[in-house]
Formats: sequence, C-alpha cells, structure tokens
Amino acid sequence: MQRALCAALALWPAAFVQAQATSATPSDDEPIVLSPFAVSAEKDVGYLAQNTLAGSRLNTRLKDTGAAISVLTPEFLKDLGATSMQDVILFQNNAVPDFGDAAANFNGNPMIGASEWQLRIRGLAASYARNYFAWEASTDFYNIERIDQARGPNSILFGFGSAGGIVNSSTKQASLSAQKTDEVSFLVGSWDRYRGTADVNRVLVPGKLALRLNLVAENGQTWRQFEFDRSRRAHLALKYQPSKTATLRAEAEVGKVTENVARPWLMIDQSFLWRQAGRPTFSGMWPWPTPDSVDTFWPDHLVLADDGVVRNWLGYANGNNSTVSQTWSHLAMTPENLAIVPRDSNPAGPDAVRETKYGTVSAFYENQVTDRFSFELALNHQKIDFLGYDAEGSRATNYFGGSSELWGDAAADLPGGGVNPHAGDLYLENNWTRRDRTIETTQLRATAAYQFDTGDWGSHRIAGLYEHSWRDFYSREDAEAFLNRPLNADAAEADVNRLYRRHYFTPGDAADIHVGSWRTPVANVGWVPTQYIENTESKQDTVLAALQSRFFSDRLITILGFRYDRMNYSWDPSVRDATTKEWKLDPANSKSTTFNAHTLSVGAVYHLTKSVSVYGNHSSSRDIPNVNIHVIGAEIPPMPKSEGNDAGLKFDFFDGKLYATAGYYTTKVEHTTDWGDIQTAVTDLNTRVLGALVAGGRITAGEQAARTISANGYMEDREADGWEFSLIANPTPNWRISANFSINNLVKQNSMAEVKAWADENTAYWRQKGGNDFLLGGGDWDTIGAQIGWLYQYHIDNVVALDGLQARGERKYGANLYTKYTFSDGALKGFSVGGGGRYQSPNVLGFYNDAVREGTDLLLADASIGYSFKTEFLLRGSWLDLQLNVSNVFDTRKSQIYTLAWWDTSSTIAERIGLQEPRKFTCTATLHF
Repeated sequence: MQRALCAALALWPAAFVQAQATSATPSDDEPIVLSPFAVSAEKDVGYLAQNTLAGSRLNTRLKDTGAAISVLTPEFLKDLGATSMQDVILFQNNAVPDFGDAAANFNGNPMIGASEWQLRIRGLAASYARNYFAWEASTDFYNIERIDQARGPNSILFGFGSAGGIVNSSTKQASLSAQKTDEVSFLVGSWDRYRGTADVNRVLVPGKLALRLNLVAENGQTWRQFEFDRSRRAHLALKYQPSKTATLRAEAEVGKVTENVARPWLMIDQSFLWRQAGRPTFSGMWPWPTPDSVDTFWPDHLVLADDGVVRNWLGYANGNNSTVSQTWSHLAMTPENLAIVPRDSNPAGPDAVRETKYGTVSAFYENQVTDRFSFELALNHQKIDFLGYDAEGSRATNYFGGSSELWGDAAADLPGGGVNPHAGDLYLENNWTRRDRTIETTQLRATAAYQFDTGDWGSHRIAGLYEHSWRDFYSREDAEAFLNRPLNADAAEADVNRLYRRHYFTPGDAADIHVGSWRTPVANVGWVPTQYIENTESKQDTVLAALQSRFFSDRLITILGFRYDRMNYSWDPSVRDATTKEWKLDPANSKSTTFNAHTLSVGAVYHLTKSVSVYGNHSSSRDIPNVNIHVIGAEIPPMPKSEGNDAGLKFDFFDGKLYATAGYYTTKVEHTTDWGDIQTAVTDLNTRVLGALVAGGRITAGEQAARTISANGYMEDREADGWEFSLIANPTPNWRISANFSINNLVKQNSMAEVKAWADENTAYWRQKGGNDFLLGGGDWDTIGAQIGWLYQYHIDNVVALDGLQARGERKYGANLYTKYTFSDGALKGFSVGGGGRYQSPNVLGFYNDAVREGTDLLLADASIGYSFKTEFLLRGSWLDLQLNVSNVFDTRKSQIYTLAWWDTSSTIAERIGLQEPRKFTCTATLHF
C-alpha cells in the first residue's frame, strides 16, 4: 500500500501541472489566503510563536486560545542544539521523561521497549502527534519546523488519547517563495558523535510547484560503553498551487534507526555480603554449611558460560545476599565499588540493540472555495517495524535474568566434574528478551470551515471534521529457551527451560563488563513467547464539530467543540500450542468489542485590555484500555476517562515582544490500569493456595474453580492540580528569553480497590479452610499465614498507602530557563552567547517504612556560544553559522534515586538510580545558501 501511495503522490504533480499548463503564472506580490488548517513557522519570531492549531483545530492566535499551549519555535530548537525529543522534554512546561518510575514495578521498559522517548505532562502519560496525526515512531528534528505542546485533556485534538496532553511536531514544507532557505550542516559532539543534514528547497514552476528535500545521517556514541545511535532518514515535501485558492501538499519520509540504549542505572549488587565475607567457595552440590552470603541454585538452572558449554547449576553455590533478604539494592557508589564496576559501564553489552524502520506518506488538499468557506482533505499512512534485544526485560521468576545484577561464583567445582576456573570471580548473567513490533496505520480526514457574521452578535467560524482510520498492531515478546522443553514440558517459557548466558568479567574494565551475546548460537535454543502475543485491528470513525466565536469587537473569543468517536476493536487471543507448549495466536476464536466516546471542549478568552486577558477551558477525553491487562472481575478493563480544567491570565506586552501566561489547572482520570505484580503475587498465589487446599482435602474441585481468577493488573484513579507559569520574550531584536515554572500535585485514588476487596474476602476464606499454619509445600516458612502477610505488606499495602498522597515518580516543582543574546555591531558583531538551566524538585519514591520517601532533585546548567558570518567567497549570498552547545556545564554527577531497597528499614539504600550524563559538547556548522 505504501508503494501505491508513493506512486500516486508522484503522479499527482505531473497531472496537475499538465492541467494548469495554460494558466497564467501569478506574480510574487499576489495575495495568498491564509490557511485556516495549517500554521507556518515563518510567522514565528525568535522564541515567540503567533498562531496554533492546538486549541481549536483552526489557525488561531495563541493569545486567543483558552487551552494551555506552549510552542517551541525553530529558533529556540536551534539555539538549544536540540536534535530529538530527548533534548527538549525538560524545556517544555510541566513535562518530565517517563522511565517507568511512576509505575508500581519500575523496570525501565518504557525507555527501552519503544522507539521514542516517553514523557509525562502534569504527571500523566502524554501522546505524540505529527501534523496532528498520531505518531508512534522516533522523531528527529532535521525535518521539524516547530513543536506544539497542548497540556491536559483536549477532545478537539483527540477523542481517544492520554490525559496528560499531546506533543505535536510540524514538518518542514516546500515553499513557493524564491527566498533562500537551503542549508547544510555538520555536527561534531562528545564521544565521537557525527551528524550531517541537508535542507534544499526548489521552485520548479514559479508560483505553482516546489519541492523540499531534507536528509540526515548520524553516527554517535555516548559516555557509556556500547551505547550508540546510527540513523539515516529522508523527507521529501511537495507543494502545488493550481490556483490562488487551492493548494496540494504532499510528503513522504523513510528512516532507519539502529541504536543501543542503556537503562539509566548501573548495577544491582547481589553479592556485596559475599565479597565482604572474603568470597568463600564450596565444593560439590548441597548440602553443606554455608555463610549467610552464599546460596544454592534451585530449581534447575541452564547456563551457557564463556567456554561455550551449557551446564545445569542446580545445587551449586553462588555468592548472593538473598539468604538474609538483603537482595535487590543498587551498587553503592563508593570508590571501592566503582573500581569494580566503573560508572561508564553498560552491562547490557554491545548486542542490546534495537532497530526501527519506518515510512510515512501524507497528503493535504486545501481549497478556499469562497472568502468564507474552505475545506481540507488529508491522508496519512505510516508503517513502523521495531525489533529490539533487551538484556534486562524478561523477568524470570526464580532467576531474575537481568543483565544489571552483580553475582559471585562460590562453586569450587563445575557441574559435571572438574575444577571451576572462575571460583571466586564476579559475573553477569541474563536471559535475553526479543521484542518484535509492527504498527501500520492509515487515516483519512476531511475538514471544513465556514465563517459568518451575525452583526451585533459577533463573528463566527464553524468547523466540521470527519476522520476514518485503520490500525493494525502486532507485538510479540520472546525469551531464549530450549525448544525441546527439557525440564518443564507444560510451558515452553518456564524458568527451567530458559537459557541463561553468563560472562565472567575483569573488574574495572568497563569494556569487559557485559552479559554474553545472544548472537552466539546454541543447539536447540530459540525464541519463545513469554506472554500473550498481541495482534489487534481497529477501525475508528470520528465526527467533530467546533464553533469559534468572537464578540464585543474581538474582546471575547469562545470555542465550543463536541466530538464522537467509535472504534471497532478486534484481537486474536493467545493459547498454548498443544505440541510445542508455546503461546500462539488463535485466529479461529478472534474476539471483538466496540468502544464509544462522547467528549466535549469549552473554552474562552476575554481581553480585559490590549495587554491583559483572562482565559478558561474545560475539556474531556477518553482512552482505549489495555486489553492485555485483565483486572479482577473484568476481562477488559473499563475505558479510562478524564476531565480537565484550566483558568488563568495571559499577558501580551511591548507590542508583542513579551508573552506570558499564569494558570491553574485540575485533571481527573478514572479507570487507569497498571501491571504491578498482580500475576505472581495475586493470581498465581491464589492458584497455589487453592490447589494445596484441594490436595489436602479442605475444599472441592468445584470450590477451587469458583474462586480461580485470571488477573494480571489492577485499577486506580488519578487526580492532578497545580500552577503553570510561562514567559516568552524578544525584548530586543538581539535578545531572546524562554522561561517556565510549574507546581504540580498528583495523587492516586482507589488504588487496587478491586484487589483489596478480593484479598479481604479470599484470604479470610483461606484461613477458614486451611488455617494460618497450613503448609503450601515450599518449606516450613511457606504457610497460608505467612503468604497472606507478604501479600498485604509487599504487594497491596505499599501501593494503597500512597492513596491521597503525592504519587510515585512525581516532582512537585519544575522550572527551565534559556536566554540568548546576539551582537549586531561593534567588535563582537556576529557573536552570540546563551545559557540557561533545568530544575526538577525531588521525586516521590513511594511509601517505605510507614512514610513517603523522596529522592533527589535535578539541577543542570546549559550554555552556548555562536558566530555567524558571510561566506561570499564560497557562494554568493551565503553565510555560515557556527555554534557550540554545552549541556551540564558544571559536570554534575549527582545520581537520581528512583526506588529504595524494600528490606532497608532506614530507607536510605537505593534500589534503582539514574546516572547523570556528564558534561557534553556539540559543535554545529551550518551553511545557508
């Protein structure tokens, strides 16, 4: 389909040119009607944007928009030296990167399992869009004109979407103007980063047809071992204007991105007690007396070591802290420990790579039929293929299987016989995860706008939109396992069937600190699904009506929007193959459901004076639930729904040179879901207890079936409120300022309400039928009473305890500042200096030892220096921009803390941390011609 669309787009210009060959070519000074459906960055001056589509779907001045919207202009992106979303998240208003630190189980998967950096706005998940179509691939700024950030629910922009808001990137468009816009740039950065871009616009038929080509190629390393980014992207845009009132825009982009992205932490130290004990070793299999710092492998454990031999380490000793419950805490960042594992280590190694291939084609036909009526027809098609290898993602049950865990070998002998040459050595060991994902989306959209006057009752624009979209989604997550199921015949992905790769490393050598490669073949080992496979199809129809009105000589501007969305959603369930015992899709029993939503937006701006305005906005949105999360009592969770309110002041001073906003907001979200550890802590425990009660003759098989559940997640609500302040200014033609400050309060409500109600009833039932001391089979410690205590203490109470308090991962205060001054005369003519900073207050870690604990704050400084000069000696009318950007100017190494060790009663020992990127330099040379 993509090739057909590309061919059609390629033929359209020729057909239109032929049809218009006899038409007169308009002169350059003929008036061009401004589009109500598109906003051009050419009107932006410095850091100040003029108009946006984000408030009403119609081209509207920012000062006339009641919603909370911020714009990052081309000049601002250039001055930051920003090339990707990662570079600008903390320069947005009330936004932070989402590493997964807001979830009950923090594993970093959101930053590894997706091709784009995830983010939260106002503490809630946010979405990405490209030209106001949903966008799920990575974004590079080589072809981006500007970025609009709309905060909070907004039913005019989306019906099914995240409550935090949406970040829309607008692509560069071909220009019919003869103005010079061509440029090439080359960037050199820290850690061998190289990047080249080209931006070329050509007017093929004056006043009629233009093409614009943007290219980028990048090869770069980072400060951590093995991390890299290698990308190749191309974007072609066409603009054809057959008449004064009609415009066709079309564009296509292809890209391939290969990268290695490390999780932000360094190492989970599973062996510090063993090292403190002198690294003792023991011969043979159990039983033998051992110190608290040594444990034995149980059950079976199949490991491929550096010598290429697979061995079962069942019953052999390993150095870890689990016997005294001092497991799962981060490596203490002491000089002694950093001499073992240097700060720049990346334990995932060189083969934790992910590759994204994507292609997209879009077309927009707009016609200003009369001076009052116009319409736009738009098409967007995109396909994304993602394949990633994660050294950390597949969480086995008994052996964690993650790369960032530091173990010690306490076995003096090798399984099967022989002296262990690595006795007393440290090693890393993991079970690899492979993620395969394909997303294909097609959207057709028709929009019409009509403007009319009602005399003393004001002037109005009414807009109508209809959109139909198709989306196919396939996702599969695999683990490496022996395909003949040697130790568990019932489940291919069982822990005991998995292959674990072990690497003994040289302490202090960061280049040698990594897990074994999945590329090394092992006989009879392949990839098997670890969970349900996702294969979904959705068809969505959307109808939107919006009315924008102006009253009292444009002093009062209102917007009213109503939207209806209907989605037919179907999916293939997963079942176990009768022969291989692997999860597979079951198309014969495909399921489907329909999601419907009515959402509303109401907003207003009243200009008290020419410079001061008051605004307000109310909007709602709905979202599609994760159908792979099953909550107690429902196979499919209810649709999340959200409402948001904004109110505040806008200021426009000094003839448009300073624009500021101060606003208060509230957001309420109901029926969100989280995975947590419900599958193992609730469902699997319930299955085990009921099975033991049946085996012990305490209940019947019928009673067991009646109380069996199949839940793997839980529900909760969220409420947020806070203040946001923004100031954007061009005080002089040479001076730019951007500043944001936010106060954010996010609390959870009704967390695990259905789990808590179920647990209260069913644990009482367990006690009634078996008693507190009823043994479940794991040992003397494995009693009903003990399991109930752990269920509440570690899996329910620590989540529920945060209800009504600041939510996990949230930072109350956030701020950013950037300013730049350019010298236009004197000895420094052509030079510029800039700088600023980013601040985030300490994050909420969770509820530990009867109190809410916080992590660390974040404060980073940034600076830039530039020089621009004419290069007539190269090309007539050309000039060169040189720019040096420095991030983290003071080279702070202050680590973030994301979670605490669950066993530490002092609440001072970190479990997950975030390493701070050191000072970074990028130098960019851009030739304009």
